[in-house]
Amino acid sequence: MPQLTTDFDRVIINVLQSNDVTKYDVLKNTKLALMVSEIRISEDYCHSDVVIIDFANFTLPHVAKITLTDVKKYELCALVSAIL
Repeated sequence: MPQLTTDFDRVIINVLQSNDVTKYDVLKNTKLALMVSEIRISEDYCHSDVVIIDFANFTLPHVAKITLTDVKKYELCALVSAIL
């Protein structure tokens, strides 16, 4: 959202644009989320984040596309960014 709440929190809304599984790429979505988070951490001033995730278009085939390798890569990125 373009404005902070009255408590100076930033509201972030994540929505899957399409329920078409062929257009869903786990790594691209994770990369985008991490890049936005890093930019916000370095340039935005707010007390905390309120994240709203809309799972309306998220189906079981989407979950099936997430592999253990993807989870491991995400954890590694989160660990490295937490250290830095």
